[in-house]
Amino acid sequence: MGTPSLVVDVDIMDANIAEMARHAASHGYEVRPVGKIHKSIEITRRQVEAGGRGPCCATLAEVEVMVDAGFSDVMLFTSVVTAPKLDRLAEVNARAEGLIVCADHAANVIQLGEAARRSGRPIKVLVDLETGSYRTGIADEDEAVALARLIVGTEGLEYGGVQGYTGHHMNTVDFEARRTRGLEVLEPVVRVVERLRAEGLDPEIVSGGGTGTHDIDHELGVFTEIQVGTYVLMDTNYYNVVQRRDEPSPFGPALFVRTTVISNCQPGFAITDAGIKEVDVIFGIDNPAILRGAPPGAVYEVVGDDMGKVTFADPGDRLEVGDVVEILPPHCYQTIVLYRYLHAVSGDTLVDIWPVDAYDNW
Repeated sequence: MGTPSLVVDVDIMDANIAEMARHAASHGYEVRPVGKIHKSIEITRRQVEAGGRGPCCATLAEVEVMVDAGFSDVMLFTSVVTAPKLDRLAEVNARAEGLIVCADHAANVIQLGEAARRSGRPIKVLVDLETGSYRTGIADEDEAVALARLIVGTEGLEYGGVQGYTGHHMNTVDFEARRTRGLEVLEPVVRVVERLRAEGLDPEIVSGGGTGTHDIDHELGVFTEIQVGTYVLMDTNYYNVVQRRDEPSPFGPALFVRTTVISNCQPGFAITDAGIKEVDVIFGIDNPAILRGAPPGAVYEVVGDDMGKVTFADPGDRLEVGDVVEILPPHCYQTIVLYRYLHAVSGDTLVDIWPVDAYDNW
């Protein structure tokens, strides 16, 4: 295959999927795979066939792709508020089976009810709770209960429960520090769920969690499902996080970029064809890690739009023009949207080429 190219190791990916499915089942909750990670119908299919629920999506375009691919129980975890998107939501709901959306204010609930009635099919709605991220979500418990009641009373809607996503501490490296913070931010979710149950609004779904807290989220017994995404492919951002107290990294690096050395005329380093347009570096916070193809101790740095730099630990080391280096992206989400295709390999064999089906973001 040519370079730069984005590659998925199918064997490692399938092992990651199986391990998360096993772990979730052992703790009594379901896996809600996050479709925005890979935007791939094929990867979603493997996650669902391993026992996962329908995918949760960040954008309406992702929902449309997943519904049209035949997936049911698809969740949109962001808000739809503009007229054009509400029209699209009504259209996709008319052909969906069990579509779920989230809302955090009354006006949006009214809009969703109107969209559902236009589609001729109900939409299941979750109350979106604020958990410390200061993004979407209701922070006031009374308002959350009132919104649940409004959903129940709105024609065309089905009350489904709550979403309480706690993504702002997923990347805390130390397990115990992440556990302490993770349990603290879940306390409001527990209180709201208890209030809802006491008032006859028992949530069918309590959705949240993530890869970084998958071995913590079960402790309070509040979630019915966890929204996990990065585990399926991994990146340096999560690979450095201690995932479990007794097993630092149960998930392997399944996604990497193949890049070719294009220049070696100066000592101490070589230049490759993968820069910031080929691998995301999370706003310059981190650089890719070298998986294979470079001398021990070498480091990779993005140095241009379409150039990377392999700097050697030993000045006497060398890479030849044409050599291939494989690098682990710092951020798998954003790296994937730089490509139209994923090259699926098993060992050294190319077994398939998968489109990034939901490449169009909105």
